[in-house]
Amino acid sequence: MTEWMKRWGFPVLALLVLVVAVVLQVVSSMTPVPEGTLKHPLTEMIPENLPGWQVTDLDLGPTESVTQRSYDLLRLDDFVHRQYKRGDRNFSVYVAYWKPGKMPVRLVNQHTPDRCWTEAGWTCTDREWNVQKSVEGRELQPGQWGIYQLDDYTNYTYFWHIVGGKVHWYGGDRVNTRTSLTTIWEDFRKFGLNVHREQYFIRIVSPEPMDDLWGDPGFEKVMEDLADLCLAEPEEPHAVAVK
Repeated sequence: MTEWMKRWGFPVLALLVLVVAVVLQVVSSMTPVPEGTLKHPLTEMIPENLPGWQVTDLDLGPTESVTQRSYDLLRLDDFVHRQYKRGDRNFSVYVAYWKPGKMPVRLVNQHTPDRCWTEAGWTCTDREWNVQKSVEGRELQPGQWGIYQLDDYTNYTYFWHIVGGKVHWYGGDRVNTRTSLTTIWEDFRKFGLNVHREQYFIRIVSPEPMDDLWGDPGFEKVMEDLADLCLAEPEEPHAVAVK
């Protein structure tokens, strides 16, 4: 590597990425924003009544002040946070939605357990990327899985970030160390100038390991509805024979 590259390589790269970011902002402001595909409130999209289960709607935070800060920070267009309990078994489902062009992809991706929970004092004790699950024979888009602990509390967690109908992730355990310039460049490589895409963030949490839940009819019903919403693996378009 030449002395020039050692000295000026990173500043030049950073400048190029910054220029790309500015171009994206300009193009974004000039490009018509499409309508989102969400036609009904999220509270109607997953079961509010589940036979044999006690269902409770939750807010964004445990206190009013935390909830308000979350609203201000996330700028959500819609969300549902719902807990299901039956005896000793329980799990919660959180779905957040942003209309096309509402929030940069990289900012939504920062509000995952890897970032928000660990910065709040939780410790990630186990982690797997791109976990493949299915429900009623339907393949789900690859999800993220982790175990997060704080004092005597343990959260077994699956989560997905869906951008424009497809799962998105910056990859591996580097997510917490990536700079804004790096993620801007990765967004450009993946999405090009089409930055107006609707986004979902889905998180499923249980205080117990979730292997048994995947065979439970109540849990499967919730997952079926989430698959219909955005989690199902997108179908590949069929080739049309030309005669």
